[in-house]
Amino acid sequence: MKTLENLLAMKVRTRNDIEFTPDFRVAVQGPKEGGTHIIIHPSGHNGDILDFIVKGNELIPFRGA
Repeated sequence: MKTLENLLAMKVRTRNDIEFTPDFRVAVQGPKEGGTHIIIHPSGHNGDILDFIVKGNELIPFRGA
């Protein structure tokens, strides 16, 4: 299973072989399961997309469809 920690630690390379951590995009999907459904993914780069439900300051992995 992919974790938020692993996603945020990912590195990408430029054409000049420079390695860096990308920016990430948080996209709100709407209300769900008593909170707000969001997705997090690297902005402008290939990578995993993780789904969460936000309740207050808590992130809960979203497992539904």
